[in-house]
Amino acid sequence: MKNSKLLLIGLLFTSFAVKAQDKAFEKGKITIDLGAGVGLYGTKVHEEYNQKEYYWTGSGIGTRTKRIKHDTTDASGAFIFPLQVEYGITNWLGIGARFAYANWIEERDSITKIKPKATSIDAGLVLNFHLIKSRRFDMPISLSIGYSNFKFMANDANDGIAKDNGMFYGIGLVPRIYFGDHIGMFFNLGYAGYNYPSVQFSDKNNSNINTKDDKDWKYKLKGNGANIGIGLIGKF
Repeated sequence: MKNSKLLLIGLLFTSFAVKAQDKAFEKGKITIDLGAGVGLYGTKVHEEYNQKEYYWTGSGIGTRTKRIKHDTTDASGAFIFPLQVEYGITNWLGIGARFAYANWIEERDSITKIKPKATSIDAGLVLNFHLIKSRRFDMPISLSIGYSNFKFMANDANDGIAKDNGMFYGIGLVPRIYFGDHIGMFFNLGYAGYNYPSVQFSDKNNSNINTKDDKDWKYKLKGNGANIGIGLIGKF
């Protein structure tokens, strides 16, 4: 009787272990995914600069410096190509690194026919919470944050450039479907944002246009909105 009970306990333990290993994500596994997507963002530009103005002093005309501030809202989009590596810390939590290249959508000028180019490169940390999963399906909640480098090239006669180092952040649902034990595909539906706090402008004649003519020009760029994407994933 005692041996029968031990055998039953052993079978139950083995059953639970097999079920745990049958899940699409588990502790100790490494996943690598490569994708392509589109981001659609609302943008906000905050601009400040010094402007000289003339005024009557009571006995003559004088000049003084006035600080001009204004905000502008717009919309923008980008084609995004992310690469992510993740390691399973537990059966439900993964930590990893995210790298991404974004090519921002720019319009060709109708008069000059010049088309500017804007790109960004991201590198940061990812936390994935794998709360919904089966043997072939996994849908983690993904949180990401990190460094972002932005560069805008006017492609004009003066070789105008704007660039800055900032940050990115995001949250999303990332359903994964596996065709076998190792290969699958994923979809991404998320919300993401970018913040570039001190954009610097230059051209071939001036390495820092922000300080030209004592304007002390400050230019901040923010954007946030929806990300959608698709890609391939490998599990090892």
